[in-house]
Amino acid sequence: MKAVACSILVFFSWSHSNIGDIGITPGLLRLLERHVPEAEVTIVANTRADATREYLQERFPRCKVIASPFRVHVLENSPEFQEAFDRADLILYNSGTTLSYGRWERNWDRTMPLAMPLFMAREAGKPYGIYCQSFERFAWPSDVLFRPLLSDAAFVFCRDTNSLDYLKSLNVEPPVLEFGPDATFAFDLRDEERAAAFMERYRLKPRGFITLTIRTSVQKFIDKEREEAHAAKLRELVNRWVKETGLVVLICPEVRHEIEPARRLIYEPLAPEIRRNVRLKEEFWLPDEAFSVYRQARCIVSMEMHSIILGLAAGTPTIHPRFVEAGRKAWMMRDLGLEEWLFDLDEQPADPIIEALLDVHNDYDAALGKVESAMNLVHKRQAETMAIVKKTLAEAEADRSGK
Repeated sequence: MKAVACSILVFFSWSHSNIGDIGITPGLLRLLERHVPEAEVTIVANTRADATREYLQERFPRCKVIASPFRVHVLENSPEFQEAFDRADLILYNSGTTLSYGRWERNWDRTMPLAMPLFMAREAGKPYGIYCQSFERFAWPSDVLFRPLLSDAAFVFCRDTNSLDYLKSLNVEPPVLEFGPDATFAFDLRDEERAAAFMERYRLKPRGFITLTIRTSVQKFIDKEREEAHAAKLRELVNRWVKETGLVVLICPEVRHEIEPARRLIYEPLAPEIRRNVRLKEEFWLPDEAFSVYRQARCIVSMEMHSIILGLAAGTPTIHPRFVEAGRKAWMMRDLGLEEWLFDLDEQPADPIIEALLDVHNDYDAALGKVESAMNLVHKRQAETMAIVKKTLAEAEADRSGK
């Protein structure tokens, strides 16, 4: 009799308007392909299942993609989902910040559908694990639900130790509770042809430009006053970079709807003599192309964490001017030994951010060495966390065989 392959059901594949959200799932698929190649993997797409399927299966033809029956204000009966769930030996929840109720507002209808697969797994007696989430807040009464849910998981990996400490403070006690890097650190897809055309079109030379990615009030986390204060500091960074190095700044998006704010807040207010050395990417891109361009940048400067992650994965130094509402995930810079490249854009003036950028430029070999050390730690933890995923899966298979 032919052996039944082990099966992993992965939740969730996120939105299509953010290269960070897009890049998380290919990162996890690459890790599973490398460390658990025998597993059948089914991805549950939270939005646009057809588009997710087209994107992922071109690159990972063995993976399956199905639509989620759990979406905000929508609950659908799905035999396809139920069949995949029943078949799964392991329910694996991917990286993000989704298992947090009360982070910004108390939207029960948003949080609970995203957690339902874990409640279902516990009820069915299936092993389940959380692969590298940040945990911001469990406001009352969600802690009553989430403490036992997370404690009953086979493993919980936090992508920053700040979240890890938070869960420990809540007495969350699964068998394995450890730091594990965001799955996007394993992203390695490239679109060299499109990147080469882009570099030629925008007159960019390898290691002769930095990228700048902003985050504004359009995403509802900050108000217009803080948006302008952040932009003023980043314009100062652009001005000094161009004046002191003569090199180029590429303003590029992580999120589709940040393109026009970047034009208005950063590009258009620049003096003409500065703007000559500044490029504005006016179209959204996929992470494959972004990754190929990031590989050739001198430094990534980004308010968005996943462009920082993609940059480090591509081997490029990164500067992360954060704001507090973006959450605990920024502290992964500290966890990887890169805290000197982490800044608070509200609390700190532009000067120390600019000086850190110029230090990277002026001692580039040292900066590349710091990236290499950080990624060595990432690769070590990826192997260790995947060993636990593999062990959990083997135990589930043994249990299935014994029944």
